[in-house]
Amino acid sequence: MAILVTGGAGYIGSHTVLALLERGEDVVVLDNLSNASEESLQRVEQLAGKAAIFYQGDVQDAECLNRIFDGHNISAVIHFAGLKAVGESTRKPLEYYQNNVTGTLVLLDEMRRAGVHQFIFSSSATVYGTPEQVPLVETSRVGGTTN
Repeated sequence: MAILVTGGAGYIGSHTVLALLERGEDVVVLDNLSNASEESLQRVEQLAGKAAIFYQGDVQDAECLNRIFDGHNISAVIHFAGLKAVGESTRKPLEYYQNNVTGTLVLLDEMRRAGVHQFIFSSSATVYGTPEQVPLVETSRVGGTTN
């Protein structure tokens, strides 16, 4: 069984991949490298002593996802492959919707087809605005956001 980490070459994704590998998990990474570099995965391999399987591709590409799900025994997906720059999102809203909404729907559809039902979606803590307390918890008040 393996865990698919989308956006796994990015900052948070690569740290998650490292933690999973150190825990003994088999990890498959999908990243289009638009905001990341394969170098992060090479560093993860050096630290963990074990490599993740890497696919350069996009969550909007159903055929790529199909190959991953058919080629590996994926048990769960951790989804980090979202665009998140607030300023850029206001200048390029359609690109953000395409990647974040459509890409997630394509991923979920391929997961359903493959019978994978374990899904963790990484979101931003900015939904909470200025925190009243740290660390944030699920019951923290939301609102006052800037994006």
